[in-house]
Amino acid sequence: MIQDVNLIKEKFNKLLENDKTVESLILISKDGLPISSTLSMEEEEKIAALSASLVMLGERAIEDFRKGEFEEIFAKGKDGYIFIYNISPNIALLGILNNEAKLGLIRLELRNLVNDLREIVGTF
Repeated sequence: MIQDVNLIKEKFNKLLENDKTVESLILISKDGLPISSTLSMEEEEKIAALSASLVMLGERAIEDFRKGEFEEIFAKGKDGYIFIYNISPNIALLGILNNEAKLGLIRLELRNLVNDLREIVGTF
């Protein structure tokens, strides 16, 4: 299992402090289990399961359309955005943002976080 969950939480908290448009972050196993998050335990279980379903659909669509390897999912709603990034073969990151997010900047910040998380989790 992942050894340094505290380091992951530190990275999450730093992003939340630096960008107030980020509402929450959750690192999930692609089996639908939460690994680390800024959500309550009650919320993280439900959101981890839903996110895993989205990852599975995204991976399948990318594969079926022969577009290479799954990297990210982006969805926009009236009140905000969600991003899901592939971290490793078994792990993904979900970011929930409000509608004031500056997409260019937040995508850069999230990709930097993704790179940091990849170093922490390795090939888990």
